[in-house]
Amino acid sequence: MPGGAHRFLAIVLSRNRVFIAESASGRPDGGPRDDASEIERTRADMRRRTFLSALSTGAIAAGTGLAGGPERAFAGSLPAAGTPAASELPFGGDPKAWAAAAAGWDDGLAHPIPYTPMPGKGLDRGLVLSGGGAYMLSFYAGYLGVLQQAGIDLTKADIAVGTSAGSLMGAILFSNQLAAMTQELDALGDFPWLFAKLIPNSHPNPSQDRGREAAVKADAYTPEAVQSIGRAALAANNGAGPDEFYKAVGEFINVTDWPSPKLHTSANDCYTGERLVVSSEDGIPIDVACAASASLPGQMGPTFLKNRLCMDGAMSCSNTHADVVGGVKRALIFSLSDGGRDAVTSHLTNIGIPDTLQQEIEYLEANGTKTMLVVAGLLPGMTTMTSNMDPQYINPAMAYGKQRAGEDVAKITAFWE
Repeated sequence: MPGGAHRFLAIVLSRNRVFIAESASGRPDGGPRDDASEIERTRADMRRRTFLSALSTGAIAAGTGLAGGPERAFAGSLPAAGTPAASELPFGGDPKAWAAAAAGWDDGLAHPIPYTPMPGKGLDRGLVLSGGGAYMLSFYAGYLGVLQQAGIDLTKADIAVGTSAGSLMGAILFSNQLAAMTQELDALGDFPWLFAKLIPNSHPNPSQDRGREAAVKADAYTPEAVQSIGRAALAANNGAGPDEFYKAVGEFINVTDWPSPKLHTSANDCYTGERLVVSSEDGIPIDVACAASASLPGQMGPTFLKNRLCMDGAMSCSNTHADVVGGVKRALIFSLSDGGRDAVTSHLTNIGIPDTLQQEIEYLEANGTKTMLVVAGLLPGMTTMTSNMDPQYINPAMAYGKQRAGEDVAKITAFWE
């Protein structure tokens, strides 16, 4: 095991023990030990560990399904008869209905789907990072880590959007913390029993159950459907609520200042149901924006964005919000799912509203964007999973991400560089 993993375990097991170990061994590079800096790094690591524990209980949930692209598609049951397919709905829902549901004030956050005018018009590269819980975050760490080692710099994107767990990865990526994140998840994956031991048993209360059920029962992208989820989110008695969750997110991503003006995050207004898009121009700290994007109903949050209480960005018709990069010459899109209808029955999605990923891609390409879609999908040999938050998948998902990136690196290079 690398020395970094040993140090990590010492940090997890005892804050005092790591100081003793560092005192005995000195700095990893053999230089003189700086007690103050070591202590501060230890404290930062402990804060990040706390958030990873929260993540495993469902703090950063995805709103998407599985499927691994055409060659990795799987069979599953469709939703109940009468549920409209995504292709039967207007892209982004009924514009008049959404206009009527609007908050009635202009704070610059609400942007109906599709986003107009297209933010990426005239730009070269666009990057889209979907949600997908601990599973997708681990896949990202493995996949993007290999790309980084191969010299592929995704921060060259001229515009990027992250949703839920994807917003966290976006913040980590654009603040140059990907390598540290990979090491931490690698250590957790090697010791899933320790990871699970750090997480107290959580039994959701009735208000939390109601929040989760509201999301799964929603079956169309209408103001009424999203508002019903929002009401349940507002009424959920979560341990980390509006005054707490953003703090945990900040401790995890280790940054509060917006890391890049290129990065955008998505969320949804609990009251109106409107899709919200946040960027550096909005004056909202990145930890707050990411917390709103990851505030899963019945789990964490909701989180205030200015005067709006907001929930997970996937609580809509999209877990990717690829329209936010509309107009770019080329868009690299990462998604846990191919947008198929099997996600709920496969225990990967937290919402029943049909996903519009394929419509988003059609929209981008119709407006001159060349797209490349990377679908994580299930681990090889799997047809379902317990939950995308289950810590048992951390190490396998990282390994799978590394494997897939190794297979894809030439194609990604040709597309991106």
